[in-house]
Amino acid sequence: MDFATAFAGLAERGERETTAPLGGVDVRLVRVPAGGEGRWDSHPDTTETVVVWSGEFKVEFRDRTLLLAKGQCCVVPVGAEHRGTSPTGAEVVLFTRGKA
Repeated sequence: MDFATAFAGLAERGERETTAPLGGVDVRLVRVPAGGEGRWDSHPDTTETVVVWSGEFKVEFRDRTLLLAKGQCCVVPVGAEHRGTSPTGAEVVLFTRGKA
């Protein structure tokens, strides 16, 4: 998977995200607009790895917030409530275990 090409295609089509299954893992590419509030989410049976491809991205938990820059990542634990936002806009790659 070529992330640069995939993100460029999303931008050209005016789309925010796409998901591709890859070897048992769901790879979700998301273009996050600047500002705004993300929705609270949790994953009861899988971790979620968040990798920032470009921009800055906040991963908010109920008790803390992580600010990630391009090239940084974090792992959201199984079942942890979280949401993502971006002060400046970002492109992020999210990895979760694929649906069986």
